[in-house]
Amino acid sequence: MELILDKNRKRVSVCPCGKSNKDGKFAPFKNYDNKGYCHACSESFFPDDGTVSVVPCKPKETKFKLVEATKFQDSLDSYDTNDFTSFLTKRFNTNIAKSMIEKYYLGTYGSKVIFWQIDQNFNIRTGKMVDYNRETGKRQGIPSWVHKYLNQSYKGCLFGLHLIEDNDKPIALVESEKTAIVMSQDHSYFNWLATGGISNLKKTLLEPIMDREITLFPDQGAYDIWDEKASRIGLNYKISNECEYWYEDGLIGAKDDIADYYLNNFKLAHDLEYREFKSA
Repeated sequence: MELILDKNRKRVSVCPCGKSNKDGKFAPFKNYDNKGYCHACSESFFPDDGTVSVVPCKPKETKFKLVEATKFQDSLDSYDTNDFTSFLTKRFNTNIAKSMIEKYYLGTYGSKVIFWQIDQNFNIRTGKMVDYNRETGKRQGIPSWVHKYLNQSYKGCLFGLHLIEDNDKPIALVESEKTAIVMSQDHSYFNWLATGGISNLKKTLLEPIMDREITLFPDQGAYDIWDEKASRIGLNYKISNECEYWYEDGLIGAKDDIADYYLNNFKLAHDLEYREFKSA
C-alpha cells in the first residue's frame, strides 16, 4: 500500500515528536494521525505494517517568491531598538506588548518594525518596514518593503492572515497594521486583520476570508469608500461608522481610526466596548 501525504496538515494538532502542529510543519499520511513527516524535527514516522512506498504531495507552484524562513526568524529579535515595540511596551506593559509581538510576529530592522505579511499557510509573502515615534506611536516617513530589499517578486496578503487558520472567529478588518495589533489585545472576539491602506480593500486580498463573518472598521472619512467597495465585491459584511461620530464630537482627528480613539480616551485596552454596526 502506498503512503500519501495529506494536504490538510492541520487536521493533526501535535507531531509525534511532541511539537505543536499549529504552523502545519507536520504532514500526516492520509488515514493516519501520528504517522508522517515533520519539517520541524526532520523525522519520518512510518506505520508498522510493512508499508514502504511514499507518494509525496506535489507542492503548489507559485509565480512569486517567498521570503526565506531564516530572514524572517532573524528579524524576531532586538526589540529594545524597535521604536514601535518600545511604544507598545510603554503604552501597555511588558507582558501585553510581548503577547502582541508574538501574535503578529513583529520583526525588527534597525529602529523600524517589520509588519510581516504571513498567509493562512504560514508562507512569508513580504514585510512592510515602518518607522514610528517610540513616544507617541505615530508613524513617520515612508514605508519600505522587504521584497524590494531582496530584489524579488511577491504577492501580498492581508496583515494577520495567519491568524484565521486556528479558529473560526469573525474577522475585523482595518486599514492600519498598528490598529489591528492594538485592537486585538482585549477584542479577542475578532481576528483583527489589516489591509495596509484605504485602497487595498480588494477581492484579490479578501479571497481567503470571503466565507467568514466580517466587520469593517474604516478610518474617519473612509466609510463611504469602503461601504461601496465591499458591496461591489459582494462581501457579506457589517460596517462600523463610529469614527464618523467620534470625529463630529471632536474625539478624534481627520483620518484617525478606532485605535486612535481608544488610545486617546482610555488608559487601558480593556475599557473598550462594542456598539451596533450596519449590516450590508
